[in-house]
Amino acid sequence: MNVYDNDHGKECHLISVFQCDQHDKNEVFHLIIQPYLSLLYKRCFYKTKDRIAAEDLVQDVLIRVYKALPVYRHDALFKTWLYTITDNVCYTYLKHKCNNNMVAVKTLDNLIVVNDGDLNLEIDFNKIIPRLSGNEQEIIQLRFYKDFSLSEISHILQITISACKMRLYRALQSLSLLII
Repeated sequence: MNVYDNDHGKECHLISVFQCDQHDKNEVFHLIIQPYLSLLYKRCFYKTKDRIAAEDLVQDVLIRVYKALPVYRHDALFKTWLYTITDNVCYTYLKHKCNNNMVAVKTLDNLIVVNDGDLNLEIDFNKIIPRLSGNEQEIIQLRFYKDFSLSEISHILQITISACKMRLYRALQSLSLLII
C-alpha cells in the first residue's frame, strides 16, 4: 500500500518535479521521502536490531535514494523501490559487521589457536572438542584440523553449502561459549 493512499499521482508528480527541476530538489525530496522516514527506520531496525545503526543506515538510504532518484522509472511502486534500496543497504552493513567480527581459528597439532583482534588463545584440542556435540565436533575437525574447504565438507556431509556454513557458525559459537 502506498503511503499517499489515493494520492499516487501526487507522489509521481513530485518525483517528476525532482527529476526535472534543478531549483528546489532538496525541498521536493523532503516532500517525497517524509512519509517513509519512520517506515525506513523501522525496517532498518528490524534487520539490524541496533537503534544507532538503524539511524545511520537510514541516512545512507536517503543518500542513495537522492542520487538514484533522477533515473527512477515508474515500473514499480516507489515504496517497493525504496524498500529494495533499504534492504540492500542493511545487507551490506550486516555483511561488513559479520566480516569484522570473524574469529581467526587455526590448528597446530592438537592446539586450536584463536585470534580475535586483541585476544589470542591456545586451547588444547583434545580437551575442548569432546565437550561439543557430535555434529559440531565433526565440522570443526573437518574445517580446521583437516583443512577441508566448505564445498568439500558439504560434499562429505551430504548437505548444502549454506547448511554447512550454518553448522560451522553454530559450532564456533558453541566453541566460544566453552572457552569463556
